[in-house]
Amino acid sequence: MAGAPQGRRRATSTDVARESGVSRATVSYVLNNTPNKHISPATRELVIRTARRLGHVPNPQARALKTGNSNIVLCLVPALTLGFVFDHALDALTRELAQRGYVLLVHRISDKLDSRGVQDIWSYLTPTLIVTIGGLPPSETAVLEGHSPAPVVSDYGIVEHSRVGQMQADYLIDRGHRTLGFVMPNDAALRAYALDRAAGVMQACERASLSPPVITVVEGSLKSYSECLDEFEATGVTAACGHNDDVALMLLEALRARRQSAPENLAVIGSDDIPLAELELTTIALDAEVCAANITNKVLTALGAEVDPSIENEMLSLIRRTSA
Repeated sequence: MAGAPQGRRRATSTDVARESGVSRATVSYVLNNTPNKHISPATRELVIRTARRLGHVPNPQARALKTGNSNIVLCLVPALTLGFVFDHALDALTRELAQRGYVLLVHRISDKLDSRGVQDIWSYLTPTLIVTIGGLPPSETAVLEGHSPAPVVSDYGIVEHSRVGQMQADYLIDRGHRTLGFVMPNDAALRAYALDRAAGVMQACERASLSPPVITVVEGSLKSYSECLDEFEATGVTAACGHNDDVALMLLEALRARRQSAPENLAVIGSDDIPLAELELTTIALDAEVCAANITNKVLTALGAEVDPSIENEMLSLIRRTSA
């Protein structure tokens, strides 16, 4: 047999063994990286090189049955687009896992995770580890842990979302504002984070002996943001904390549509420091590199892999611009 198998048939470990001149057991030991098997470096290199040339891809289900490890890390997210910071974290996690022989499989979950939905996932695959990223609250993580065939790692707590709200409010209060607003999106995928940030704003107001913030929930339309401004005007709000930069930037657009501006008519502060924020938006920067490293290290630790030393840089920082 010279070269790859003919036709569309997928190359098997038998093909690799025949082409390499070794036993199928040897091929299995090499491709599955089986411990305590003494394979010479030359033979190991020959098998790997032959498998690559033939385009042999080990069957993940068969590998899972043999080794008890599918090498799949399942990542559950409540939205396909999590935003700039968490998209960056997913990219970093994908790269780091690939270097260690794992595949990150991202699966969008419904707004409400239930036991039936979780069990449906397990009927298709048996992952080595489950990772939740993007705002799955502790109550739903508990549902997941109660039915998961694998350990569960959550990103919840890596970012101190309540501190984000506190930093936003503290800055506005230091600037002399006494009636604050908090604007959160009507997005179930962001609800857990948004409530934590709103709680931080409330705590800052309480410490300063101010009334609680006026909390509004907005849809994605400019009309909804305009209605938010109506409510702020009616309640005397002079400064608003946006749940994130996307919300804050839409608030600025709603002001411009009224021929108003920030901070003259309303001071506005966001969070995350996305690229579009650089033009004018005062924000709480969330260091994407530090966040990604912390999430990645938490996942790798759960897998028993070696990790780089913990990142010591501050994850959150205030960026002053012209909007507040």
